[in-house]
Amino acid sequence: MSSQTVAVVGVGAMGSMSLWQLAQRGYQVTGFDRMGVPHDTSAHGAESRIFRLAYKEGAEYIPLLKRSLALWRELQSTSERQFHFPIGCLYIGEKGAEWLTGTLEGAREHNVRHEVLDEQALRARFPQHRLSGGEFALLDLDGGLLRPELGVRAAVKAALAAGATLHQGCEVTRIHPHADGVDVTCDGNTRRFDRVVVTSGAWGTRMIDVPSPHFIARRLVGTWFGIDDKQAYLPSRFPVCIRRTSEIDYSGFPCMDGWTIKIMPPVNYLSDIDPSAVDRTVSYADTAIMRRVAGTLLEGVDHQPVRSGVYLDGFTGDDRPVIDYHPETKRIVIATGFSGHGYKMSPAVGVAVADLIERDGDPYINEHFSLGCAARRAG
Repeated sequence: MSSQTVAVVGVGAMGSMSLWQLAQRGYQVTGFDRMGVPHDTSAHGAESRIFRLAYKEGAEYIPLLKRSLALWRELQSTSERQFHFPIGCLYIGEKGAEWLTGTLEGAREHNVRHEVLDEQALRARFPQHRLSGGEFALLDLDGGLLRPELGVRAAVKAALAAGATLHQGCEVTRIHPHADGVDVTCDGNTRRFDRVVVTSGAWGTRMIDVPSPHFIARRLVGTWFGIDDKQAYLPSRFPVCIRRTSEIDYSGFPCMDGWTIKIMPPVNYLSDIDPSAVDRTVSYADTAIMRRVAGTLLEGVDHQPVRSGVYLDGFTGDDRPVIDYHPETKRIVIATGFSGHGYKMSPAVGVAVADLIERDGDPYINEHFSLGCAARRAG
């Protein structure tokens, strides 16, 4: 076991995986989270997430996703609860839509297993989706559904079994680097660690008391709708989906509780909030897009939601994450700003964080996700 002590601040999606990977490598690692672990108010809340390899956001993510798929399978093999459902991911768009043809080109270029469905095949295989004519679809065969709270729980259990320590309900209010270590203040008590990993999502770098990169906190709303036919929306018959029409963009999730499906809208890019003072009341306006989806694009779905929740995530100015050392000290590693699409790749991020603690990181990660790279893109 390494004699180095490492604190992980924020034990959600990225923090739980970092805790797991560091504990496996023998570090004396301690996790801190202001809530219980897992919990349902931040980026790993809302009960379901999409995993996909066909990735329209950029080919640089695909190596992270392929590594994550192997790690999801590894973690699942050690867990008593299922959190990874390899049911495929269905992309639906209008014929010739640039976003979907680009996703298809990327899938072909990176040898992602997939099928292309024309309108007739789409209607026959997935009649839950109402079509207006002219649509086509891409089915990512290695895509699927993740249960994020269960995934966090499994990673933390594996970390604890490997020797990690966890402090729950303990808010870190100050992180202060020194030449020979980093002080972490939690609930008025200060401890010094050799290294600190900051994976605090929407809270970004607020607790670091030296000049730090700025991350934007955004408010996300998840909504659940009742369904007439549970069988039609079971995971085996209704893959997770991403659909764009000329007016609506949404993500859909199968029935996991026996009577509802989840519909998620695009991220609200106009919000920039204080995560400690977020309004968690869901207004009627908040659910407008999801109600339109339920009423016009899906069969046998109630038009009004039965349940909803507010969740938080951290964003960068260009929606690209940062996995890097703090600009003023290598004793602090930052992994945040995943901009609404990080959970699926969180196991590989845990590996990248451990690589930064153990050595100077992975050249691929440094090339694509460093602070310098983000600054160049922003510029």
